[in-house]
Amino acid sequence: MAGSTPDGSLSACESGEAVAGNNACGDLRRALFECRQRFAVLAENLFNWEVWQGPDGRMEFISDACERICGYSAESFYRNPDFFSAIMHEADIPIWRKLQAMMQGGARAGEAEFRLRTPDGRERWIHYLVRRVENDGGEFMGYRAICRDISERKLMAMQLKHQAWHDPLTDLPNRTLCMDRLGRTLERVKRKGGSDFVLAFVDLDRFKVINDSLGHGIGDQILRETALRLMREVRAMDTVSRIGGDEFVILLEEVDSLDEAQGVIRRIMDAVEEPITIGPRIVRVTASFGVIMGGSGYGTADEVLRNAHIAMHHAREEGWGNMVVFNDNMLERAMNLMHIEMDLYRALDMEEFFLVYQPIVNLGCRSITGFEALVRWNHPERGTVSPAEFIPVSEGTGQILNIGKWVLYEACRAMARWREEFPEFEDMLVSVNLSARQLSQPGMVDQVADVLRATGLPPRCLKLEVTETMLMGNPEFANMALRRLKEIGVKLCIDDFGTGYSSLTYLQAFPIDTLKVDRSFVAKMSRDPGNFKIVQAVVALAHSLGLEVVAEGVEEEEQRIMLSELRCEGGQGYLFSRPVRAEEVPTLVFGVSVNTEPMKGVA
Repeated sequence: MAGSTPDGSLSACESGEAVAGNNACGDLRRALFECRQRFAVLAENLFNWEVWQGPDGRMEFISDACERICGYSAESFYRNPDFFSAIMHEADIPIWRKLQAMMQGGARAGEAEFRLRTPDGRERWIHYLVRRVENDGGEFMGYRAICRDISERKLMAMQLKHQAWHDPLTDLPNRTLCMDRLGRTLERVKRKGGSDFVLAFVDLDRFKVINDSLGHGIGDQILRETALRLMREVRAMDTVSRIGGDEFVILLEEVDSLDEAQGVIRRIMDAVEEPITIGPRIVRVTASFGVIMGGSGYGTADEVLRNAHIAMHHAREEGWGNMVVFNDNMLERAMNLMHIEMDLYRALDMEEFFLVYQPIVNLGCRSITGFEALVRWNHPERGTVSPAEFIPVSEGTGQILNIGKWVLYEACRAMARWREEFPEFEDMLVSVNLSARQLSQPGMVDQVADVLRATGLPPRCLKLEVTETMLMGNPEFANMALRRLKEIGVKLCIDDFGTGYSSLTYLQAFPIDTLKVDRSFVAKMSRDPGNFKIVQAVVALAHSLGLEVVAEGVEEEEQRIMLSELRCEGGQGYLFSRPVRAEEVPTLVFGVSVNTEPMKGVA
């Protein structure tokens, strides 16, 4: 029977039938019978669960949808008017009690969402909408409630929330949830005062190489396995997040000391470095860890994450698989690099760069055979900025391409002007350093040719210097680019030779004219027999390949004599001259004065 009342009758309409009989009123009997029929049809087709509770708290009516939605028959609710509480999820009972108190306090309507446990142990989410019922005279008749099953909607909402807060590949918290939990930790630390935490920024080493060589499918498996290993090594209260790519963040809560945290992180590092078996392959990865000990002194989650990221980069600079703990000096250095990066964008337009020239001399007769052009930055506030500071930054941002093009043009223009004005410059060369980015540019050779045409400098008067590390990064491409440069008549030099890991096979194949011996060997050759042997071997090797040799960093007469005895053709260094401005170059060539003191603003 559709929808029942506690005594088994359909509704109050049926009792009205008896009254009609007593009054012998056939019309009323028919009307009440029709009312009962309509109510039966309505009750049978109610999709939502209808509840009518009388003024005394007893259940007056429960629709059949009750059993379909919660799994219990209407009789359970008739027997126990508070059966809702009996099958309700414990966490939601306070919500239910609050709603009951509000309605008993005279509220006209109310609603709540809660979970009911079904007989088979599942949970159903219910939206409960209740209204106070009164007759035409204002008499209180009880409460009527509509219960809607919103389980699917809730499940979808929870899934969407999970997706919004978690990484789809590893199912770890994503950056958004990481920052939220870190922010809550900061609030807790400020509230308690003495409870510290540790944050570790983790970046897998050489992961791009793994992706490029083994494929992204293998890379994804490595990321998932790494996530599992990180999770296994932390406590339930800690958080492991993947914030992007191969970057993870570990938040260790309530850590007593940095030593304790470092012990945990070393254990994590060991777990990460264990070989990973993927099909027939065994892959071993390492990770760089930037660690920060947090406390009440930190204001925001962004600040903590930034400092841990800075420490991670310092760890990477020390080599693969290292851990570095953040200190304030790291932040100062990072801020300095950031200011350099921002200021570099306007430096070229504001004509803040200038060139200085260091002579390259014949070690036998001390005559000048050419100059190396060196770029300097005259910062409006900081004065002259060392190339060691701004060149790596410009390499990273790509600004080195514009700076390098300007240096090439200015150096060629200066040498062309000197050749035009002074016959003594006829056979001299100007050397210009190429960056790794410049060498890798497809249009680099055409750019050099265009500069030579624009300045009128003969190609034989230009020598381009590259490092052996640049050549070995992509030897095939580098060899092709150097051969094209040789075709237009430019001379080529390997700078800082001996500091990289060059292959003699490749060295013989490159179209090189000159080797430059690195200053680190020259500086110690007069006092260290080992360094002298290295210089001797480099000179002999170069000569066997038909190359000339230039020694950098010659500062003592004894060094010049030793190099000359080794038949090293050229040298440059403070023994002959420090780098000078363009206007002083003719003075050096004519021998009127040799500047051995540093120029103001020149280093």
